[in-house]
Amino acid sequence: METIPVVRPVALREGDCIGLAAPASPFREEALHEGIEVLHDMGFRVRYEPRVFEHYRYLAGRDAERAAELQSLFTDPDIKAIFCCRGGYGSQRLLPFLDADAMRANPKLFMGYSDLTSLLCYLDARCGLATLHGPVVCGDLRRELSTAARRQLMGVLTGDMEAMQPPDACQDGLTVLCAGDAEGRLLGGCLSVFACAIGTPFQPCTRGAILFLEDKGERLYAIDRLLTALKLSGLLQGVRGLVFGRFERVEADADLPYDAKDVIVDVLGGLGIPIVYGFPAGHCRQPLTLPFGVGAAIRGGRLVFCESPVTMRDC
Repeated sequence: METIPVVRPVALREGDCIGLAAPASPFREEALHEGIEVLHDMGFRVRYEPRVFEHYRYLAGRDAERAAELQSLFTDPDIKAIFCCRGGYGSQRLLPFLDADAMRANPKLFMGYSDLTSLLCYLDARCGLATLHGPVVCGDLRRELSTAARRQLMGVLTGDMEAMQPPDACQDGLTVLCAGDAEGRLLGGCLSVFACAIGTPFQPCTRGAILFLEDKGERLYAIDRLLTALKLSGLLQGVRGLVFGRFERVEADADLPYDAKDVIVDVLGGLGIPIVYGFPAGHCRQPLTLPFGVGAAIRGGRLVFCESPVTMRDC
């Protein structure tokens, strides 16, 4: 699939309204209100419809209703960005209901991770929209979110190139698995969800990309299987570099003499590209925000953002 020209939404500024969407699983109302308090503290207004609290089995409402909510947030002129309440499961089910032309014509900052990877892939492949792999409102945007993570998020949202860079202290624990430098368009998401895009109309074009991948709760053999599937599909052909998040060791693998880093090198070490492990984004306590669809680089074993995902608003 060919890459379509990137569309950058307009940067946020104080007083802008963020719309909350629930495209996946249900959540605790208390966690939502805590996240809203954080957004208010950051200077933003927040809006959501009572529909976000609906339940249907393990989903936050039926597919058509969740898709209509998301579509409505994109076309509402008062909404300047869309943040997701929670991941879990269900976003992939929305894709056939969405109108890519309408979303591309009304570009908004869209942020999420985990199961929301399906929507990040869709917005890239079908709309060419720059997106944000970043905190969900419930559970991540909490009072304990560090000053560094908040500042970096605000930098991404407002287009401040200096503030949006991953803090050095947050990258001190990165491990270089395969040395080298690379530059390309940043893409990726949750490994198990990203792999589900293989062979679908929503599979991103990864040629020339820096690919970020992370996950939670996967056995080491399952990580092996997912990475092998990506390699066999051809999706890693032309990828210029790989940045991995942190794969926690699940209890069933606790006594094994090898870990996720060993598995990654075993499966992907022959690609001949730089590979870095341990970037704090996604399923971790203090997640940083990644701008997808725009330029990034691996330099000296660290991730650097080369382009802003937003355009600056006319005064």
